Amino acid sequence: MPISLHQIVLAGLLTVSDFGKQERAGEILALVKMMQYAGGVASDLDAPQAVFLIKEVQAALLSILETEFPTLFSAHLNGLVVGDMHGHC
Repeated sequence: MPISLHQIVLAGLLTVSDFGKQERAGEILALVKMMQYAGGVASDLDAPQAVFLIKEVQAALLSILETEFPTLFSAHLNGLVVGDMHGHC
């Protein structure tokens, strides 16, 4: 069965949409990693209030991931929160 031009265009739109979703998830994950690094720095500076607030931001970002991208939200994403908080951003 031949594919119509309409189906090709629609498939292209879905691909662009999927790419946008993947890009958003990647950006949220990048923010989670940045917050992880910032939490390590705050901890090294002995700033417990900053550490608390950074953990709250991380939790909010992970909640967004869980809500918007349930298939991405798995055990390995939970490791971002408890992983090593030192290193480079």
